[in-house]
Amino acid sequence: MHDTPEPLGATTDNDAQGKESVLFVDDEPRILSSIRRLIRQLPVNAFFAESGKDGLKILEENHIDLVVSDMRMPEMDGAAFLAQVKAKWPKTVRMLLTGFADITSTISALNDGGIFRYISKPWVDEELKEIIMEGLKTRRLERERDELLLLTKRQNNELQDLNANLEKKVEARTQEIQQASDMLDLAYEELRESYGTFIRVFSTILSTREALQKAQSQLVADFSKKIAIGLKLKDDTVQAIYYAALLHQLGKISLPDHLLDKPEELLTANERKQYYQYPLIGEAALTPIGGLEKTAQLIRCHAELNDGSGFPDGLDGKNIKPGARIIRAVRDYIGLQTGTISKDSYSANQAMDYLKSQSGKKYDRAVVMCLEHYRKEFDISSLYSHEMLIESHALQPNMRLARDVLNSKGILLIAKGHVLNAKVIERIVGLEKVEQTKLTIHVTKETEPVANYDN
Repeated sequence: MHDTPEPLGATTDNDAQGKESVLFVDDEPRILSSIRRLIRQLPVNAFFAESGKDGLKILEENHIDLVVSDMRMPEMDGAAFLAQVKAKWPKTVRMLLTGFADITSTISALNDGGIFRYISKPWVDEELKEIIMEGLKTRRLERERDELLLLTKRQNNELQDLNANLEKKVEARTQEIQQASDMLDLAYEELRESYGTFIRVFSTILSTREALQKAQSQLVADFSKKIAIGLKLKDDTVQAIYYAALLHQLGKISLPDHLLDKPEELLTANERKQYYQYPLIGEAALTPIGGLEKTAQLIRCHAELNDGSGFPDGLDGKNIKPGARIIRAVRDYIGLQTGTISKDSYSANQAMDYLKSQSGKKYDRAVVMCLEHYRKEFDISSLYSHEMLIESHALQPNMRLARDVLNSKGILLIAKGHVLNAKVIERIVGLEKVEQTKLTIHVTKETEPVANYDN
């Protein structure tokens, strides 16, 4: 007499609620009875079928999370049955009960039915229960992933709807806000392209403070990255150095302008005490942000010197991270030329001579040698020789920006390196009309605009 294909122990709807469902298919009633007794204590709804045909019917009428099928069955064997299950219910976990003699059929089931596991006969009771629960766990994780993806998609759609409504309200208020919104949308698209772009934007916002502009954070970052690559450091270390150099002034935002306007060598003892805290403040600000732990550590020790005369911790020699040694040397090379280190600005040659005189003392020898090798690319006096200043009406598609474009409030509109198109140029011209001011736009001299034949 066949077992009735009903959920095991499902006396009421409440009993079945929240439980996962398992279907067992075997043409031998004694096997199904044995399995019924075995899984009685498992928190599942169990269904039983004595043929592949009956199993497919149960699958049509019920949500099944996991199927365990015997290999040898008349009319439709386990491999054929599981292949149909895979085709119609691909998310259902599939397992095969098989003997050693069925190895050829088992391989077929692996290939065509995409089974999760196969279970050898005779099985070990506890092992079978563990395999079933492991399969259900896998299905549960996949379901949770799908639900999370669905939730994310729904939230994204809701956010897009909200943005659309907000955009209408903004457009109804003033043209200025609309133009700014368009530029921010463009900046947001660029931010999505890479995490590094976000760091650059954050650094640009810091640099809008006039007292922090002399330190040339972007230049320090580009040069530090060049040296790190030249010293063959690992990619993730190079990235952390680049980020740390971009944000090495983060802690200075809490310091007053009169303190930042002074070269470091002219600071009084009390002023130094306050100034020397900025690497600690920068580290504290970044430490809670996942993925920036290494960057935060480099920021803390980027002002240390080999002889222990740096700050804030007075570290020396190998106690200073290699990335921090690079940033300190580059920071001082640039700072000596821009007047942030000493009261008299150095030429590039004078700055290099100073670093060489302190090589092995204050600065890492290898870093100084590498810096000297690449320094012509980062000479302040020739830094912008490849650029030209251009007005918005002269912009053409395919021109490449040589510097970031900022609005009158210092907010990043378009990042350096962006290749202009007609739509972006139109937005730039429109924003200038709204703000009634000319934007400062630099493009690379080697740019060769492509003729526009649309007109």
